[in-house]
Amino acid sequence: MTATAPKAPTAPGVRSWWGIPYATAERYRRPVVADFDPDRPYDRKGVVSVQPDSGDWLEADSGMGEDCLNLNVWAPEQPAGTALPVAVYIHGGGFEYGANTQITSNASGLAASGRVVGVSVNYRLGALGALSLSQYGGRLAEASNLCLQDVIAALTWIKRNIAHFGGDPDNVSVYGHSGGAYATFGLLGAASAGGLYRRLAGFSAGPSRLQPAWWAEELAHRFVTELGVADNPEKLLDLDTASLVAALHKVTPTDLGVRGGMDSKSLGVVLDAGQPGAVLHAHPMDELASGAHRDVDVLLSMASDDMGWWVANDLDRFAPHTVDRIVDEVAGWRIPRSRAKKIVDAYDQGGRTPAEVRAALLSDYIFGLPAARGALAHTAAGGNARLLLIGPAEGAPAVHGTEMYALVGQERPGRSAEQAERDKRIRDIVLDFATGEQPRLWPAVTNRPTSESVGNPPFEATTHYQQALDLWEGIDRP
Repeated sequence: MTATAPKAPTAPGVRSWWGIPYATAERYRRPVVADFDPDRPYDRKGVVSVQPDSGDWLEADSGMGEDCLNLNVWAPEQPAGTALPVAVYIHGGGFEYGANTQITSNASGLAASGRVVGVSVNYRLGALGALSLSQYGGRLAEASNLCLQDVIAALTWIKRNIAHFGGDPDNVSVYGHSGGAYATFGLLGAASAGGLYRRLAGFSAGPSRLQPAWWAEELAHRFVTELGVADNPEKLLDLDTASLVAALHKVTPTDLGVRGGMDSKSLGVVLDAGQPGAVLHAHPMDELASGAHRDVDVLLSMASDDMGWWVANDLDRFAPHTVDRIVDEVAGWRIPRSRAKKIVDAYDQGGRTPAEVRAALLSDYIFGLPAARGALAHTAAGGNARLLLIGPAEGAPAVHGTEMYALVGQERPGRSAEQAERDKRIRDIVLDFATGEQPRLWPAVTNRPTSESVGNPPFEATTHYQQALDLWEGIDRP
């Protein structure tokens, strides 16, 4: 953190602490939880994780760097008579982008309600946090799921110190969007995260898209080969960060069907059970089904047109141009071609373009299917689960990220009255969930995917989740 960084913003009715170091970590080493110094002012934003672009949009006054393991805390200005529930937000960004400095990570909007203490966490990304290098041993032996290890270290720090801010260390809800939601539900498979949370919520991601160990090692091999250090991967410790980031960006697939398809060739939480330096002992979906976490409440959500963001913003790369190519893509997941065509035909409706057909299919496969399956598995094992579907509002299509302002209680500039109403409802859902005020929520899932919806989705939520379950029945979603 630089001495000249401007003071971080404050919010009416809220006390703020910015850039609190929760751990230290050497490159490719596990984090070591830091002590808390209550006498520091914590009035400036912390360093954000190194990522592939300039980061101008991150509102990162203190710049990027490897010393990025910090968190922000917001509490009501007037201390409550009792310790408040804690809502911990894990930002998204595909494990390559994002920070706790953004307005869409600023949980002061939740703390202003007087109902919770809000926390937002930075964690290592990309080449420094989402690569599996422990297979090389030596000084890289701890480099498995470092991004998730960072989140666990942050939760450990919160457990030890949140009472100082008026929070209840035994009443912590962790929630995230996109990559942050994958990390949130990855906690289920990590024994070291036991006892650090009471509730988990995922928006546009959940207990799925874990990277298989074979792909994690293959990606690492491509990475060290690109950098010319395959003969001695420990040389990574001495390379400049820009080289590391550029190399990973070059060798990581960018197509969303490849990144989120059956083989999940992307970045993120690695199913490293049995691997050197393993952090996970099991797949989060299996953990939900086992009943081992039946005392943990879960909430899972998708946007009705999650993948529509890429249709609108990355059409040249995202469009398959023909529906037949979508059939080829699904059949390439080792699904019989006749079954693949039946699935694609179900989405080839209503005059959709090939890109829109692909977006609707991938929205369900990547986001909707694991949400419904996770909720049903948790319920069947005796847990409490809720499903949500987020639809559009005027000026706010229900694409990936449509709810990010609302998740932390912020107002999107220029929003319509309809979006304001939708976003207030989403904010209140987060608050009701984090405070455990279950009667304010809709009925929990039973033996069917009962779902609430907000906004104006083009279909009925429960029916849509059930249709997705039926259409993809028996097809794995790793």
